[in-house]
Amino acid sequence: MATHAAINAVSQTLRTLLLDRMTVPSAVTLAPPDVTVAGIAGGRINLYLFQVLENADLKNQEIPGQGHPAAYGRPPLSLNLRYMLTTHSELETQPDSDLNAQTLLGDAMRVLHEFGNRVDELSIQNPVAGTVGDPVLDAELTDEFERVKLVLHPTELDDLTKIWSANSEVNFRRSVVYEARVVQIESVSPRVRPQPVETRRILMNVRRPPEIMDVYVTPAANEPIGEQRTRIGDEITIISRNAVADRVYVRLGSLEPIRVSPPGDGRIRITIPDDQYPADLDNPAPRPIPVASRLQPGPLEIQVIVMHPAEGVEGGLGRGTAVSQTRAYRSNVSLLQLVPQIAALAPANGPAATVLQIQGMRLWHDDVQLAEVIIGDVSITVRPPGPGDPWAAPTPNQVEVPVADAASILPVLAPADPPYGVAVQVDGARSRDPGFTYRLDP
Repeated sequence: MATHAAINAVSQTLRTLLLDRMTVPSAVTLAPPDVTVAGIAGGRINLYLFQVLENADLKNQEIPGQGHPAAYGRPPLSLNLRYMLTTHSELETQPDSDLNAQTLLGDAMRVLHEFGNRVDELSIQNPVAGTVGDPVLDAELTDEFERVKLVLHPTELDDLTKIWSANSEVNFRRSVVYEARVVQIESVSPRVRPQPVETRRILMNVRRPPEIMDVYVTPAANEPIGEQRTRIGDEITIISRNAVADRVYVRLGSLEPIRVSPPGDGRIRITIPDDQYPADLDNPAPRPIPVASRLQPGPLEIQVIVMHPAEGVEGGLGRGTAVSQTRAYRSNVSLLQLVPQIAALAPANGPAATVLQIQGMRLWHDDVQLAEVIIGDVSITVRPPGPGDPWAAPTPNQVEVPVADAASILPVLAPADPPYGVAVQVDGARSRDPGFTYRLDP
């Protein structure tokens, strides 16, 4: 497999081939078309690599025989190289100068047509090209899996004109384009091989996985069933089936699964925790929840996990040995919405210059996208104070907002009018605490 020098090696091989097999002696240069090459006497042929393309057919193909079939692949970089070939006569100001260039062009194209697909089989015959008997193919390409082949690439006159027009200092010269395909550059990244299977094991269990049929906030007396907006400290009810097992867990969002008692009637009840995991059958004492893992307002995933013993066999190619292992079976995921909670509001009324203070839970967090206090139908964005602002910095348990941000939209209420309802909305999750109002005074 070739290294990063493979592109250079293809260009060197083409020059060696032309020097070795052309009938008309001429120099072969590898230079940009706008460069005057020094030290050249007589006619010359110029090869200019103007475009390098990735070979789409071999983009994701590993070299056959390289690496293990089970290993992660490291496909080589497979490239197609496009060269612009131009010919120059020794004296270009004579009446028949271009005829010499045409002769060189025909001779070069004959060589590339005749030998372009079997360069790897050729040996040097002309001392001008190198040591007689050495391979025409550059040593860098000797171990390439894909054989480099040269084909005449059909190119419109407009495409060639664009190339020459980019070189404002030179005139257009008759050119042909050849494509060398394919050269591959090996990746230097180490191959990663997964660990082999040392012990075969097959486990099975005829039990069905648990399923959540419904989930809602446990209603208080005389409240309807079906509230989907829950708060920290609320108890939720999960209606499930196939959830009877020795060990049953409930996963709330990103928290660790919490073990609960097996539901005899299919109803699992659990309280949404704040900063501590509740004591459960696995952990007799509460445990702190890391600050970064605490539940925040927004969609809250609910999942039931049960642990069942599974039986099976393990071993090599024989009949194996009976084994038993406990495995986890997970239910579907249901969603509730965790919302902020308002516990207190002050003042209950005031003019536009008032700073409204709200206390509660989950009113703010460091990664919040948008927190708002909603008075009536008008929202006020919760934001840290700037220099001279009269409100305090927001915290998870308290936020303050200037009523003036909404005063231009909210009409002043008459004494007989009911006050505006107040809610807090964090990242789209709106509080559901009734009874908190604010009256805008003149």
